[in-house]
Amino acid sequence: MLKRFSHLLQAVFSILLAALCGVLLIRSGTVREGVRAGLVTSAEVIIPSLYLFMAVSGAIAESRAGDLLSRPFGPLTRRFLKLPACMGSVLILSMVGGYPIGAKSIAVLLERKRISREDAGRALCFCCNAGPSFVVTAVGTQMLGSTRAGVTLLAAHLAASLLIGVLLSLRLPVPPKEKAPAEGLPFSEAFIRGVNGATAGILAICSYVVVFSALGALLRGSGLAALLAGRSETAGVLLIGLLEVTTGCLQAAALPGKLPLILIPLFISFAGFSIFFQIRATLQPYRLRYGRFLLCRVLHALLTLLFSYPLLQPVYPAVAAFQSAVPPVSYHTPNTPLVTLLLLGVSAMALWSLGLPAPQRIDQKEENGSRRKKG
Repeated sequence: MLKRFSHLLQAVFSILLAALCGVLLIRSGTVREGVRAGLVTSAEVIIPSLYLFMAVSGAIAESRAGDLLSRPFGPLTRRFLKLPACMGSVLILSMVGGYPIGAKSIAVLLERKRISREDAGRALCFCCNAGPSFVVTAVGTQMLGSTRAGVTLLAAHLAASLLIGVLLSLRLPVPPKEKAPAEGLPFSEAFIRGVNGATAGILAICSYVVVFSALGALLRGSGLAALLAGRSETAGVLLIGLLEVTTGCLQAAALPGKLPLILIPLFISFAGFSIFFQIRATLQPYRLRYGRFLLCRVLHALLTLLFSYPLLQPVYPAVAAFQSAVPPVSYHTPNTPLVTLLLLGVSAMALWSLGLPAPQRIDQKEENGSRRKKG
């Protein structure tokens, strides 16, 4: 029975793909505009706000800096989230770096065999968070015209994320302490691997942004969005927000009444299928299961709405006045100066360390053998 159902799904999927190819040919102009918009978003938003942070966070995870960053948060991570202490740095980086940073940091620890696949799958459920530059600057200041609203959304978003982490860990034992931290790579090598990994990661992210931007434009231009949404403007925005978070928040901010205060928290925490495929591309070699992750995305969205809606009520008049005065714009300036300074410091240290002799590692058996020969 299951085998027949699987074959039926494959047949339906094949028919849909064939129909999509035909629509792409018929609506080629609309698709080009969507691709162009996705490339602009990648060049003006995604790459400036994520690439440097991905490179720095990758270098941190590969070197001993990750263990140093995990030390202050190790007890919290072990006792409340029931994860190894090395996950402390992943938790912090996922809260300040944006959606894919947590997945990228988890991938590094999986590659180094510091965590198990079960730990990785559970951590992914609450380490997929929007960064301050997107929530506060883009959504709050630029789209809603209220930095206070952006800060409120960010606080509710992160609180919901931590609550999910605690709920998933209630009946699990506290993991044992690591006897000795794993030896990190030399800083110059960690920096090179961080930059290489960030380059591959940012290309995958931008690819999915372009694909989903084109699909969104196709839905809107062909009238499919209006057809699926029953010609309801709110339902159409909801459909777009489920696909891509930035466009969804932008269109939700232009809706009348209190709808922006309802839809935007949902979009920020659900993150959209574009982010979901970006994360799957990052963690593809490790074959994690994503059913629980998708359920936690829905729970995260509902909790963020529950936490943020009462707190956003006092700032709602200012938000409504901004909507009537100035239409929202799809532009934000990422908070990258600090990251740029950090990257310059990292580059200087990496160049300096290139001149140092590489540490020689002597196997214990070889050392014992040499001692016997001398004896």
